[in-house]
Amino acid sequence: MNLLLNILLIASCFLLAALALRTGASLQLTGIPALFAIIMFYWVWVIGDLIEVNSPDFQWMLAGRNIQQLGVFFTPLCTLYFSIAYTSNARLKPFACFFTVVEILSVLLIFTDPLHHLMRASVAVASDAVFGRSVTVESTKLGSALVALNFCIPLLSVANLILFTRRVSVKLKRPLWLIIVSMLATFLLALLQSSVLSPCGVNIPIPVLNLPCLALFAYAVLRGGFIGVTPTAFNKVFEVIDQGIIIVDRAGAVLEFNRRAAELMEDIAAPSRIETGSDFMALIRQRREIPASVFSADSLPAELQDAQRNRTVALACHALTSPKGKLAGYVIVLTDITLLKVRAEIDSLTGSYNREGLSNAFSGLQKVSMGIPSISAMIIDLDDFKHINDTYGHLGGDVILRDFVRIAQSLLSEKHFLGRLGGDEFVAVLPAGLDEATRLAEQLRLRVAERTVPYLNHSIRYTISVGIASCRFEECSLSDLLHLADEALYKAKHQGKNMIFAQPDPA
Repeated sequence: MNLLLNILLIASCFLLAALALRTGASLQLTGIPALFAIIMFYWVWVIGDLIEVNSPDFQWMLAGRNIQQLGVFFTPLCTLYFSIAYTSNARLKPFACFFTVVEILSVLLIFTDPLHHLMRASVAVASDAVFGRSVTVESTKLGSALVALNFCIPLLSVANLILFTRRVSVKLKRPLWLIIVSMLATFLLALLQSSVLSPCGVNIPIPVLNLPCLALFAYAVLRGGFIGVTPTAFNKVFEVIDQGIIIVDRAGAVLEFNRRAAELMEDIAAPSRIETGSDFMALIRQRREIPASVFSADSLPAELQDAQRNRTVALACHALTSPKGKLAGYVIVLTDITLLKVRAEIDSLTGSYNREGLSNAFSGLQKVSMGIPSISAMIIDLDDFKHINDTYGHLGGDVILRDFVRIAQSLLSEKHFLGRLGGDEFVAVLPAGLDEATRLAEQLRLRVAERTVPYLNHSIRYTISVGIASCRFEECSLSDLLHLADEALYKAKHQGKNMIFAQPDPA
């Protein structure tokens, strides 16, 4: 009568052995020891079932039932340890320790029940027309409570994994949900057997019922090295990497970001802060060079800067696709390239822009200065600078160059850009008309003329000459503007030292 049951149990033994061999080869990977323990406890559970259904003696049948309790109580516990190992959720470790103590005590009470009867009110043998004889147990209140607590452990594991799905990449979500489904199915089938089938006299061994679920669990864990160190390493890298990582959906809504991304976005998108659900385009649109209102990977700029141009961040956007090739969202990588930009754009002696920096600053000025009709440039030349070098040496000349830059930068606002064209010649670019540029040039000339710069035992005085030009914003190029300003400087120098000349707008 128990032929069918024996076939199922022996087949289960072989399948569990195959799973054990497969997982045993990967014990060094995160979570695999817990999975291996689950398989081994299922195997013990099946052995207990075989002893129970094939023993003619009641005591041996009861011994088989007791052996099964090792699987009954420790497989849920192993799922909790798997969940903790996979998610690195240290907050659940105290619960795991508590449940471990409870499960060990439960098993000890079952094996010693004939001495105290704390777990079982009665034990009998029942016949099943399909699966043969089996032991039926009526639990005490304590036994029922401990079994009920045992049922709660998989639910805790499932809840932990469900919460973790929000923190993993799209690629990892599918196998993770397979694990969750397999755990839930195991719980539901065990509940079905104990609360519905068993009272009806149908005693299908729970390991047989749950074997497909266990196979699904192992498949999801082992396929493509899914478990490995991927989730924990992903989270660690996600937090410690020196690049900002932002994951957005297809519409550009922020799904996930790391701490570095929050830091960089706070610099370049202030006053708004990045949050889950934020519109990424709305955050960066505060930098007025971003015209698009709908998220598009093609519309993202290659770089973003803060208002003072003290921080430059490079953007790289990568599409996230599902296994079927469907677009799921994007990964945006933020890289702080401020130092690289400084090295490429800043004059090392004075701290002002070099030619490349001026060109980039001019392009940025054009993008953020919508509505301003004119843009102006001042080319500034230090009068008789060769004489200063000849008299005080090149180190003395360097002191004067740095002094001039400090004065100029104190007068210019954050929207004005000062650069060194070479030698003692500088240029200031500003989004203003000719009158405003002339006023600033006169202030700069007067302030420089009042300076006395100490150097060693000397006091150095110097003056500047300034050529100013302006052109219409939409028609202007940097080369044209500098050409006009250079012509104005020539006229200022022709008039004498310590002079300014404003070139009329050719338009």
